[in-house]
Amino acid sequence: MTESANHSIYFVPGLQRGLRVLELLGAAEEPMSLSEIARKMELSRSSAFRLVYTLRYMGFLKEAEQKNTYTLGARVLNLGFAYLNQLPITSIARPHLAALRDKTGVSAHLSVLEGHDVLYLGSHQARTGYVSNMVTGTRADAYASAIGWCLLSSLSDAELAAFCDGLEMRAKTEHTPTSLAELKARVAQVRADGFIFSRGFHQPGGSSVAVPVRDNIGAVVACVNISGPDSGFDFDRMDTFYVPETRACALRISRELGYAGPE
Repeated sequence: MTESANHSIYFVPGLQRGLRVLELLGAAEEPMSLSEIARKMELSRSSAFRLVYTLRYMGFLKEAEQKNTYTLGARVLNLGFAYLNQLPITSIARPHLAALRDKTGVSAHLSVLEGHDVLYLGSHQARTGYVSNMVTGTRADAYASAIGWCLLSSLSDAELAAFCDGLEMRAKTEHTPTSLAELKARVAQVRADGFIFSRGFHQPGGSSVAVPVRDNIGAVVACVNISGPDSGFDFDRMDTFYVPETRACALRISRELGYAGPE
């Protein structure tokens, strides 16, 4: 959203600070104390206390096991699921992902690009022991994952360069692109093949097949993927079963979004 000419009149600083507290705790790997919140927010302890008190009263924060530390409350989760359920693509994709999961025996997911992140909108976990650790609401760095390369595949070179501008691209595995040129090559391969099979790209011992989902104008708006531990796949059937089934699922969702292009 662009800043209004009347930004100083319309903008509510208290609301912004409250939402920033939620973002701060959401990104934290462990509960935070009031002093830590105040320091991160560059606020006085009394100002931070009022924010935390209000958010606790409304159920958006809760006190953690360690006294005087805080973490996100259940009401945040309610908002998150309400947001996901309001997105039409999640409703469209749900039965197709369930069918893909049942047919392949591997966990099936729907993801979108949000900023520099892959955001998992839907996750249908395998009914066997071959469960993926990617669940609804999970985020991952787009530059470092096969799903991210799928989601970036409709960007032009200039848009991809803008995406990488100021981005610290650290290697997570030996397959992680750490420069714009390397990321371009990964994305170009997805464009050429229409899918990507990854084995150990995101983490050792895990594999996935990812396929872009397109809308009525052919733009990539989401990604369907199946993923799980290597033990959940029969790699001899990758080209004859897993890839075709994942591509067919993505195409069915794309058709419901109005895509009329080639398979």
